[in-house]
Amino acid sequence: MDAHELKTRLTQALERPLPGLSAHRRMAIPGRYIDAPIPDTARKAAVLILFYSKLDRAFTSLIRRQTLETDRHSGQISFPGGKMESFETSPVQTALREAREEIGVDGDLEILGSLTPLYIPVSNFHVYPIIAWSEKHPSFIIQPEEVDELIELDLDLLFNPDLKTAVDIPVLSSLVLEKVPVYEMHGMIIWGATAMMLSELEIILAGG
Repeated sequence: MDAHELKTRLTQALERPLPGLSAHRRMAIPGRYIDAPIPDTARKAAVLILFYSKLDRAFTSLIRRQTLETDRHSGQISFPGGKMESFETSPVQTALREAREEIGVDGDLEILGSLTPLYIPVSNFHVYPIIAWSEKHPSFIIQPEEVDELIELDLDLLFNPDLKTAVDIPVLSSLVLEKVPVYEMHGMIIWGATAMMLSELEIILAGG
């Protein structure tokens, strides 16, 4: 997909009602009750979904998180992001700060809007996916203590039905999640909240 075509589609799509739960449900873990009320104890968080042009095509960036005992999402593929700090007044501030800290993204970014927030029970985060646009290819600098790998994703891969499948995912030494919907791209397994966000992106970019 041409990068500027993507920007036009996104801008128009974000002015319309989002598919929200129906999009999330397509890639949700089986048995997950995704439209349950958000607990009062939920902590706010944000991720940055940054789009940019590379070789005249539209790309976004994800990260593979470092394997850390203290991180419930250790080793998983996600968008850069994290919890909202007390000094921040909006999810946009959080998303921009986290992206700057984790992958070195800085400079002039245009905020286009937000996808549907979603609640992640395992970490008790209510996550706001913030969408931004960069006119030039970012100069990425990863923060190795938190980020194992930067992944640049060609958005056209979202529309390949052969890359959506279901697999069993071990999450603890004694627990395996069975038949989890995933995006399987270049040997990567993208599942959980990140796959649910990608599902909403896929639908709105396809004009659904």
